[in-house]
Amino acid sequence: MTIAAMTFALASCGGSGSSSPAGNSSPTTITSIIPVGIVASASPQPLSILGTNFSSGMTVSVTNKAGTTNYVTNTLIVSSPTVITVNVNTTTTVPTDNYVNVIVKSSSGTTLASAVLGVASAISTLATDVQSILISKCGVCHDGLVTTAYLDMRTLPAISAANTTGLIGIPSSNCSPKFRTVPGDPRRQSSVLIDKIQVASSGQAACSGGQMPPVSSTQLSGSEIQTIIDWVAAGAN
Repeated sequence: MTIAAMTFALASCGGSGSSSPAGNSSPTTITSIIPVGIVASASPQPLSILGTNFSSGMTVSVTNKAGTTNYVTNTLIVSSPTVITVNVNTTTTVPTDNYVNVIVKSSSGTTLASAVLGVASAISTLATDVQSILISKCGVCHDGLVTTAYLDMRTLPAISAANTTGLIGIPSSNCSPKFRTVPGDPRRQSSVLIDKIQVASSGQAACSGGQMPPVSSTQLSGSEIQTIIDWVAAGAN
């Protein structure tokens, strides 16, 4: 469901300044967002934006890929120069490519920092929804051996492993600086898994090699692709 873009004026948070034209040379950054991804809902959902040098006069917006906005004013809480809390309101259409941009701007409108927030169309978890797809459609080839860059999709423990056989948050061997999957970031430019499974439907070549599954194998259905995208968008849990 489309994220209603929101802009909020930050209340004074005290402490240090930002990279806005106020004399402080330290940059404003977004280091992380909690949660990294959400499932679209008509109910307000709180986000904690963590970073550096948040200060009074800045604004925060959450916009879709196209940058169009439908502003919803909520109470903004600035806990410190490193924490901003806002509420995300959703409507009825999932944003294009299942993500939105979270942007911190100066009082003059200059973008100071931005980050991606995944927006899933439905709840999708690895254990319940995704592992069976990966095991049946990908595990035949991805067996953890060197010929498939050690990626192992034959079992749930292998898929979720925090090492070279795993899928979540592991740097890509052939598509650097991408990762195999980036929790909360379902863009093709970030997650190789998403890049590979969207080749056939998009007509755009993969960053390395061909589409997955390969054309000689049983293909993913549209609903299976969306299930995987939703899983990554909501945080790859």
